[in-house]
Amino acid sequence: MKKNRESVWIVQHDETPHNTVLGVFATATEAAEYADAVHVNDADGVITTEFPIGFRFEDRAARYRR
Repeated sequence: MKKNRESVWIVQHDETPHNTVLGVFATATEAAEYADAVHVNDADGVITTEFPIGFRFEDRAARYRR
């Protein structure tokens, strides 16, 4: 599988004030597999978000809830 080096996928808690990062992945598939494995540990689940390399807070990002 060719890894996408233009962006990263981050899996985060969705229940903490600062959305604690649980993992950073090269592909959406890797992030989704990890999110599926850990979401049962968190009452509000986890979110996966794609961030382009060079992302800044004022830029937009896509979020997916598990």
